[in-house]
Amino acid sequence: MRTTITAFLAALILPGLSMAAADEAKTITATHTLGTVELPVNPKRVAVLDYGSLETIGELGVTPALALPKKFLPPYLSKFSGEQYTDLGTVKEFNIETINAFKPDLIIISGRQQDYYQKLSSIAPVYLVDTLAKDQLGEAKKNIRLLGDVFGVPEKAAEAVKNIDEAVTRTKDKAQASGKKALVLLTNDGKVSAYGSGSRFGLVHDALGVAQADKNIKVGVHGQQVTYEYIAMLNPDIIFAVDRSVAIGRSAKNPNVLNNVLVNKTKAAKNGAIILLDPQVWYLSSGGIISLNKMISEVEAAFTDKK
Repeated sequence: MRTTITAFLAALILPGLSMAAADEAKTITATHTLGTVELPVNPKRVAVLDYGSLETIGELGVTPALALPKKFLPPYLSKFSGEQYTDLGTVKEFNIETINAFKPDLIIISGRQQDYYQKLSSIAPVYLVDTLAKDQLGEAKKNIRLLGDVFGVPEKAAEAVKNIDEAVTRTKDKAQASGKKALVLLTNDGKVSAYGSGSRFGLVHDALGVAQADKNIKVGVHGQQVTYEYIAMLNPDIIFAVDRSVAIGRSAKNPNVLNNVLVNKTKAAKNGAIILLDPQVWYLSSGGIISLNKMISEVEAAFTDKK
């Protein structure tokens, strides 16, 4: 009789166990700029070298074991600085041996680590986030949905995308109604570069509908180096500025680089419309749920009446 009961219980339990094992074996096919990859569903151990993806994982409420670059970790991601998270170094100088020892089920990288794609792929499936995509907003939303699918919370990802879409529409309406033209600048140890549509900061113009003060800015990863005379001649209504030195943890050699006679002649300076964007969000992260909402809100604030 005992044998019969044991066999009966085993018949009930084993199918459940095999279903769980089958669930763990599931994969999702994802396409990125270097090809197609099968990503595991509900990975238990994830090495994340892209801060935008890291913040999205946190916002989706999932808790895999994580390995990440802790040096220069943006303050708003400080919750990931604890000892329970494996330190990989920096986003550019990360320790591949540590990643290998961590034994990840999934590795997430961005363009900064693209040259290591093949080597990392020998450790675990690698997903490459295209942070420099021309359609930055579309790419960011795609990645949020993908992570929602990977971690089994598609409804949370869909809600996040819905909120982002609403914020984009609201900001775009305000920007277009204002008729104002803007210039996006990156400052770096006293040097200044301009970025326009299709650039790494193209979200301002391409997704949020802000008119360009100069439609002929050369598209490139490092922007187009410009002079103060150029800025004064262009005379933009708004200047959005990102300080790279601050983003990478250095003190700017000239923190007041835009506070000079020529720039102060512009409408932007005279009307208090030189907007200092959060450099860690715009330069280091971007594309995650937190950073994308922060980026949109900073641009929206430039077109919101201050009472």
